Amino acid sequence: MEVTAGAPAKLVLLGDYAVLEGARALVLAVDRRAHVRMASRADQACSISAPDMGIHEARATLNAEGTLQWQCDEATQAKLTLVDHVWHGMVREGLAATGTGFDLELDTSGFFHVEGGVRSKLGLGSSAALTVALASALATYAGHSDVIADRTQWMRRLLRMHGDWQGGRGSGVDVAASVAGGLISYQLVGPARDPTFEAISAEDLHCLFVWSGQSVSTSDSLQRLAVWRQTHASDYTAHMNELGTVSAAAIDALKQRNLPSFIGLTKDYALGLQRFSAACGLEIYSPAQKQLADMASGTDVSYKPCGAGGDFGVVFAEDPERLATFERAIVCAGMHVVPLGLDSHGVSCHMRPDAPFSAARILT
Repeated sequence: MEVTAGAPAKLVLLGDYAVLEGARALVLAVDRRAHVRMASRADQACSISAPDMGIHEARATLNAEGTLQWQCDEATQAKLTLVDHVWHGMVREGLAATGTGFDLELDTSGFFHVEGGVRSKLGLGSSAALTVALASALATYAGHSDVIADRTQWMRRLLRMHGDWQGGRGSGVDVAASVAGGLISYQLVGPARDPTFEAISAEDLHCLFVWSGQSVSTSDSLQRLAVWRQTHASDYTAHMNELGTVSAAAIDALKQRNLPSFIGLTKDYALGLQRFSAACGLEIYSPAQKQLADMASGTDVSYKPCGAGGDFGVVFAEDPERLATFERAIVCAGMHVVPLGLDSHGVSCHMRPDAPFSAARILT
């Protein structure tokens, strides 16, 4: 038996940082996907290959309790902590087949940018997409594909799993995008911070994405922000309230197809992020992004960083022609415009009962 699964990457378009405090965020699933292929074995041996992590047929065995007993060096085990975490999380929930071994191949090549022989990781939520794809493959392989059908509940289940791996940091917005696909409004609601999402039409959304050329760690940014928040609680609350209010208004404007208002509000959000960045000391705007913000200032387009900032930014325009004009200016300035399209499918999973497995075959 062979199971294949995939889940898309994400970019946070609005609600960055404020989503952590219950604000509505606008999130786009983009067409870079994490892929997983899993095939059955007749023994208790497990083989995991993940070329993008430099892992080729790492070995493990399953004991009677379904625990993975790794038979590889510590450096390889360290690279496989997410796989180990997802596997054992699925075992605890009764959603993993522990009776026999398996061959597993992971492909996250779409989350890298290659230029001039240099390979750089893009900040598109690869760990969340891989968590969603791997957990969905494991559930389907174990005969529990029904749990994926209710996407809201599946998202909440995987959000807890991925959040535990992250040490409780993060909003889960990346997991939601990988599960749901498309363009969504995402929010943590109430004292229990229940994650909810609403699909939004992307028909009127005209945007392009610019990469600064540097990789940024979201977890590091959140750790530094947590320290600043402890000593500047009132300032933190004021900034989050401002950003949350603007994000909600912008999402409503987009839903109402009021593009001039939407563009204006995204400009307001960008200015709010600049003030927040100056206050807390995070480099939300990299030098390249500051240049882009200056280029967009006074024009009929808007520019802002995505997510934690420093790596990706998004340009919004009322129509494709204005977007194309600004794109030409970006290219002339030597910036990296990364072609990213909407992924409307979200997580997908397929099973082939009698398919032979070949670790050498390229995932598609």
